[in-house]
Amino acid sequence: MKKMGLLLLASIFLLMTPPAQASTPVVRITDVPHTDFAGNFRDNKLALALAPEGKLGKALLRGSQTTTWVIDAALLDEIIDMSDGYQYREIEDPVGANLALLWLQQLKERTTGDPIVALPYGNPDAALARSLSKSELAFYAEIGRSKLESFFGRAVISQNGWGSGKSQLNSEFKALYKRNRSHLVRLSMAVSAEEIQLLRARLGRTLSPDLDSKQRAYFSYQGRDATDNLVKKLRIVSGRYQLTSDNVKVPLTIVNDFETDTVLSLSLLPMNYRIQVESINDIVIPAKSRIQISVPFMVIASGSTVVEAQLKTSEGVSVGELSKLSLSMTVIDSRVAWFTTAAGVLLFLAAATQSVRRIRRSRREK
Repeated sequence: MKKMGLLLLASIFLLMTPPAQASTPVVRITDVPHTDFAGNFRDNKLALALAPEGKLGKALLRGSQTTTWVIDAALLDEIIDMSDGYQYREIEDPVGANLALLWLQQLKERTTGDPIVALPYGNPDAALARSLSKSELAFYAEIGRSKLESFFGRAVISQNGWGSGKSQLNSEFKALYKRNRSHLVRLSMAVSAEEIQLLRARLGRTLSPDLDSKQRAYFSYQGRDATDNLVKKLRIVSGRYQLTSDNVKVPLTIVNDFETDTVLSLSLLPMNYRIQVESINDIVIPAKSRIQISVPFMVIASGSTVVEAQLKTSEGVSVGELSKLSLSMTVIDSRVAWFTTAAGVLLFLAAATQSVRRIRRSRREK
């Protein structure tokens, strides 16, 4: 019975251990991000790391006859970008570009026939990523796998358990990550644009265990700014409007700066009873456009109010930031308007009568 228990424990341990890791040496190809969220190189350290005496140059030399290579595709993307022509602070660096090109060639040669493991894109702390969003960890894993398979031209291993280290991301930046991720996921439901998916993938880098405190702050705030700029590409223009009749059509402007058309609904919610308005469905918003739609408003009472305007998908998912429309209503009651108009007519007739009398009196005196 005791032997059976030991055998069962050994079997469980083998199942939990990645098979390649249990039988072959492991070389990890990871590093801190060297580009910002716009893809610009923020330092020149990657070129040094790729040199034969650098961290990534030495990593290639650690490969033995049979090695398991654990690779972060986000780092590989940076190296590929560098190999195409490298600029740092708007100055060309042909040495860095050549180092990147040579390193990529050596990576393909060294890994021939060896198992390759794809880390989730950006090398996030898997436990932290899973606690924040299981679906997003799966998204990072899929991006990492597909990019490595495209580069190496063959299948790679994609499974949990190969990550290393724990992220020290604090609660403020965790909340910021969740907020950014939510914006991008909802935006991707409305617009099919590659730039949205790319930024969404790059957010995983903020969860990397390789970042120090300054780097965690830098990439967290950078991710926030990049997300906000992308969200603003699909928006309702806020404005102030003066309404002077019971029923009036207000022109609202919707902007789509993406390269893709979209169809959305416009939700309109007044903040008080003074006005009534209905939401509008199935608005076609062409790519790279600025359209204007006429929205019917019914004024109930004079005064002022704010109407919250929100774009939504056909499933009712809110997209982009909430816009606020400030409305001032100065509608006069119809009875008051009739009385005022009648009084004006009477005054006009009285003035005309008086003028006629003056003319007759003037003629008599002559």
